[in-house]
Amino acid sequence: MSTLRVNYIGKQLHAQGPGTRYTIWVQGCSIHCPGCSNVDTWDPAGGTEYDVQELVKDILATEGIDGVTITGGEPLDQFDAVYELCGSLFGKICVFLTTGYFNGEERIWVQPILEVLDIICTGPFEQDKICKDGWRGSSNQEVIFLTDRGEAQKNMPSAYKEIIISPNGNAIETGFHV
Repeated sequence: MSTLRVNYIGKQLHAQGPGTRYTIWVQGCSIHCPGCSNVDTWDPAGGTEYDVQELVKDILATEGIDGVTITGGEPLDQFDAVYELCGSLFGKICVFLTTGYFNGEERIWVQPILEVLDIICTGPFEQDKICKDGWRGSSNQEVIFLTDRGEAQKNMPSAYKEIIISPNGNAIETGFHV
């Protein structure tokens, strides 16, 4: 039984990729980009553990979504659990992952994740290159459509920002880059 440490889950969001997304902010980040708007996700001991297969069931049972977005934190810091999650969803729903690692970085362990994703955003956030387009926080990041399913969502509408209310009543502003 594999678990994923999660900071927050939003089940029907509009600013985390194309269309309406089930969005998971994973907990833990080893990159620590200056200016990051998700510093609460950095501590690898924070958040809540979820069973990966229970997450898969919940995602697939959520009505009205166009896909799932896995962001963070740094999703690849929990590579095995994220790979299992993406692999279990791939082919059933559009899977979009954001990572601070660059596409093609010399990290052999990263390569297999590309086989279970439809869309990936790569590269660290750079606060002096903030942009407001294409599901990325800064202009150095690259959004890559890896499959026909991902490519089909390329022109779907999405919000730039949205405000959600967390279960504890806090208002959270989300989007690329807020």
